[in-house]
Amino acid sequence: MRTANVNSPDAEHPTAGEAVPLTLFLALIIVAIILGLTGAVADGLLFLLFIGIAVLVADLLYMALRTRHSARHRPLR
Repeated sequence: MRTANVNSPDAEHPTAGEAVPLTLFLALIIVAIILGLTGAVADGLLFLLFIGIAVLVADLLYMALRTRHSARHRPLR
């Protein structure tokens, strides 16, 4: 039985180019949640809720387009 070598180049680890967009995606999700909660709870700051929703939608569209683009250019194994 052969075990997988985690140090091999074929290992499923994100490269530096893939890690940055994922970090950006997660950071924008957190910002959208914080803005949305602040806008929903604080009196007179309802506009923050709408900004949070806009950031969330833009972030999801960005990630969808990025994964769609990277799926086309992924080399066959």
